[in-house]
Amino acid sequence: MTDIVVTGAGGEYMEAVVVVEWLAKVGDNLKAGDIVVVVETAKAATEIEAPASGVLSEIRADVGTEIEIGGLLGIIGDADAKRAAVPAAASVAAIDAPPPVASAPVILTPVKVEAVSDRIVASPLARRIAALNGIDLATVLATSPSGRIKVRDIEMTLKAAKPVAAPAVASRIVAEKAEGDASGQLYMQRRAGDGMPIVFLHGFGSDSLSWRPVLTALRSRNTTVSIDLPSHGRSPFMPIADVRALGAAVSAALEGEGLDQIHLVGHSLGGATALAIAEAGRIEIRSLTLISPAGLGAEIDGSFIDGFSRATRKESLEPWLRRLVADESLINPAFVSATMQSRENADLRDAQAELADRLFPDGTQAADFRQAFARLGMPQKIIWGIQDSIIPWKHALAGTGKAGLHLLPAIGHMPQFEAAGAVAAAIDELVRATA
Repeated sequence: MTDIVVTGAGGEYMEAVVVVEWLAKVGDNLKAGDIVVVVETAKAATEIEAPASGVLSEIRADVGTEIEIGGLLGIIGDADAKRAAVPAAASVAAIDAPPPVASAPVILTPVKVEAVSDRIVASPLARRIAALNGIDLATVLATSPSGRIKVRDIEMTLKAAKPVAAPAVASRIVAEKAEGDASGQLYMQRRAGDGMPIVFLHGFGSDSLSWRPVLTALRSRNTTVSIDLPSHGRSPFMPIADVRALGAAVSAALEGEGLDQIHLVGHSLGGATALAIAEAGRIEIRSLTLISPAGLGAEIDGSFIDGFSRATRKESLEPWLRRLVADESLINPAFVSATMQSRENADLRDAQAELADRLFPDGTQAADFRQAFARLGMPQKIIWGIQDSIIPWKHALAGTGKAGLHLLPAIGHMPQFEAAGAVAAAIDELVRATA
C-alpha cells in the first residue's frame, strides 16, 4: 500500500491545505503521476498526484477537511489486492472515531461534508471571492460544461446583484472597469492588529496573496493591509500611464480607507509604486521597506516581462517562473498550476501586457526614482537577493546612506518567497524602531 500525503509541494507558503475536490473515487485504477485530488493552499489550487500505480482503496480526508502538511489524504492499494475498498462516506464518519495511529490524518478543523451528488463544485479562487462578497454558491449558475463554478460566474453574479458587505477580515472597494477611471478603487486584504498599519504592495503579475509567507512570519502585532495593484488579482483593470499614476491610484485607495499614516513595503513593481507614493507625499510613510524594487535603474529582464505576460499554458509559463528564484526546485508542477490558474482570465493577461508595455517599454524601466529616493527622510531598508536575474541587485547601491541594505545570498528576485523569515524579521526590526 502507498499513502497519498500532503507534501510541501507549494514551497514555504504551504502550512495547511483544504481538500476541495477528489478527481478519483474509491476503486478507481490509478497510474503513478495521475492527478488524484485538488487541495487549496494559501496561493491557489494545488494538484496532488498519485505517488504510485494501483487502486484507490481509501479516502481519508474528504472535501472540506483542513489538513496539515504531512497529513494522510488517502491510500493506494495494489491493483490485484483482494481486500474490500472502504467507501468515502465511511472514511468521513471515521473522523469522529479513534483512527489507527499509524495512518491518522492531522485534522485541524473537521467540516461537515455534503453528499458527493449534492456537492457544489467550484474553483478555490471562485469560492474565496464568493465568501468575501457573501455569495451563496448554491445561487450561482455555472457556465462551464462541467458544471464547475469559476471566477467568471461569480463576477456575473456580482454584476446582477446588489453587493453584500464582506466580512471584517477583508474590505473590498467595489470598482467598475470604466475607461479613464484611476480613482484608486482597489481590492484590499486586511489582518486586524493594534499598531500602525503595514501596507504591502506586490510585484508585476502577482497579487496580495503572495505576501502570505511574510504575514505568517511577522512578529509585529500591527494591522496589515495587502493590496491588489490595478489590473492585478481582484482589482479592476485601469488604464495606467506610468508608475506615478500607479502610485496615485494606490494613494487614493489608501485615503479612501482612512489610511493616511502607514509603514510601507513593496516588492519589485510594488517597490517602485511605494517610491512613487512616498515621493508624492499624500500619505505619511513612517518606514519604507523595498524588496528587489524597480525604479532604481534602467535594466530589467524584458524577455521575462514579455514571456510571463503572454504565457497562456503551464508549459509556456514554467520557464519564466524559474527565472524568479535561485532554488528552481520551488517551481514544481503544483506551483506552476496554481500560478496559471490565478492567470486564467485572458482579459487580466491582456491588461497586464498593456501595463507592462507602458511601464517597461522595450525592456527598459521607464521610471527613475533615484533622485526622489535620495530626498526621502523616513527610515528605509532595501532587501535584495544576490542571484536576482530580473533586476540587478546592484541597483540597491542607489540607496542613500539612510537605507539599511540586506543582501541575501543564494536568493533570487522573490526574497519574500524564498526567505520569508528573513524578510519578516527585517520588516519587524524597522517597524519596532519607528514605533
